[in-house]
Amino acid sequence: MPDFLKEYFLGLADGLQSTLKTPDAYLNKVALTAVILLLGILLYVLLKKMISGSVKDYKKRLQLHSRTKQVVATLATIAVLFIWVQAINVLILLALLFGVIAIFMVRGLTNNIIGYFVIKYRKYFEIGHRIEINGIIGDVIDISSTNVKLLEVRGGLSSDANTGRIIKLPNSIIFDESIKIIGVANSFVWHELKYVLSFDSDWQTAEKIMTEAGDTYFEETVLQELKENKGHELSEQAALRPVSSIDTNDAGVVLTLRYLVDYQHGTSVKTGLQRKILPQLNAHPNIEFAIVEVKVFQG
Repeated sequence: MPDFLKEYFLGLADGLQSTLKTPDAYLNKVALTAVILLLGILLYVLLKKMISGSVKDYKKRLQLHSRTKQVVATLATIAVLFIWVQAINVLILLALLFGVIAIFMVRGLTNNIIGYFVIKYRKYFEIGHRIEINGIIGDVIDISSTNVKLLEVRGGLSSDANTGRIIKLPNSIIFDESIKIIGVANSFVWHELKYVLSFDSDWQTAEKIMTEAGDTYFEETVLQELKENKGHELSEQAALRPVSSIDTNDAGVVLTLRYLVDYQHGTSVKTGLQRKILPQLNAHPNIEFAIVEVKVFQG
């Protein structure tokens, strides 16, 4: 802390201490403080009643109540400071307070601007890319000098559809949080389909149906997109093809199909695969889906 600030605060402390040592002055200031606080409460109650009587909209009324409370509290605090501290000291304290607030505001603005240049010129992500941060998933629709706008995806929905909500995040968040970015170098992600069959089902045939549907989708859709996108290597097709796996749980045999999909078409691709696979599974006489028992306890 600079020397002039140390001297100022030491002088301020000495002044307060001398006030406490003078009983009459101390009691007068306590009485005046109580009067100001009481007047502040009465003023807030009066203004609150006036707002309640004149403003019908509930949301707007709550906002006005909150702002009124803040204004009255600020005025009361300044008045109390004038009682306990000399006027010049009050002005200095307020100037210091506003200076600290301004520094924090400028600091936040500076971090957002730096974040903007990092995002834009290092191509951290671009408009159209899908990112996930703190459990929020969305498609980037705008990048300004202070914030990033996302069109929220999923948001409690079971599919990867847009919710219609727009979320604004400060650019500085890239320095504070880990971000999962989809669509920068690779627009493909892995999705899964799962089916639970009874233990006595013909799961071998079910697996064949599921695998054939996945391979057809890969050949007709994914492979064509990979050929058009020069950023993908076709030499590793085996690693990119759909993969099926088998497991069991208490309900039955679990069949899983893991497949690549463009992150923007996850829901439509999943629906298309389901329309191909489900009719074939339902039509086979030896394939039955497991029945999950739900036990209801009555108290």
